[in-house]
Amino acid sequence: MGPWLLLLCCAWTLKSSLSSVLWQTPRTVRVSVGQPFTLQCIHEMKVQYCYSTTSWHKVSKRTGQLNEIRPELDTRQTDTKVCTLTISAATLQDSGMYHCTGLYNTIVLVGNGTRVIVTDPGPLSPSIITYSPLDASGPVVPLQCLVMGAVPSQVQVVWIIDHSERSGWTESSWTEDSDSALEHTRAHITLSEDEWREAAQIECLVMFDGTNISKSLVPGGNSAGLCSWLLYLGCGAVFLTIAVTATVAVCLHRERRKDAAAKGYCGRNTHSKQQKHGKRDTFRPATERPPRTMSGQNEVAYSCLNPNSLNQHLNAAQTELQ
Repeated sequence: MGPWLLLLCCAWTLKSSLSSVLWQTPRTVRVSVGQPFTLQCIHEMKVQYCYSTTSWHKVSKRTGQLNEIRPELDTRQTDTKVCTLTISAATLQDSGMYHCTGLYNTIVLVGNGTRVIVTDPGPLSPSIITYSPLDASGPVVPLQCLVMGAVPSQVQVVWIIDHSERSGWTESSWTEDSDSALEHTRAHITLSEDEWREAAQIECLVMFDGTNISKSLVPGGNSAGLCSWLLYLGCGAVFLTIAVTATVAVCLHRERRKDAAAKGYCGRNTHSKQQKHGKRDTFRPATERPPRTMSGQNEVAYSCLNPNSLNQHLNAAQTELQ
């Protein structure tokens, strides 16, 4: 008799604890930006003050945690089973899952949740960014399609693989890791390596308000070929630049050597002429002799002479003397 009585008490306690839950209505709320909405949390037993026994939380889609919402206290909700949360002007950031919690002595109960979907009646202008792996060497190839400027409740994303529609899966994503981050839509799909390399067309199609926009991805085979060509062109440009630079450097070096050699030759001829000026001047015709200056000294302009031409002048002078 004792064991049966204990089992009956446990069953009654379990039934009582399971029946002490919080129900939320409605289960789903759809509103436009700027419109109000109200959520209800229904207790099994009357509560004296809603503001002291009931709290509201929203699930952070970015972290998955329950973040408490602190609306203005409504002291009129007293001695009732229904406690409400009212948002006077909805925004896109108000979309999400809401849960109410109730405190009974030391036990905290959590409601079954209400999903709120806030839409913008204005025209959408989303943009698409696609991502594909650079090296598809594994058995599956993951593809991503980011739809910026729209949340998952506003758009529908499908994939077109060789004129065949594939759904994949869609989730929310954020521009940054902070509470002020903006939500956008991220669509995923996985293909086999053969599908990725043999596909002729891969397209991310976004549908919203009767409008379709899309963006194509370059399949694996074509992207590999394109990357190879880009690599070859880059290497060719590098080698061409090196060759041109080396050629210019060699030419400049040769020009400098020629200039240095010419200057050295002229310097040697000038010195030699200065030493033998008197003798050579006696063999030069009077018309070719340099004019005398007022100081009585000669100013001789020396230049680089061709040795053959100098020999001809010397031979002519010797002939005249003979």
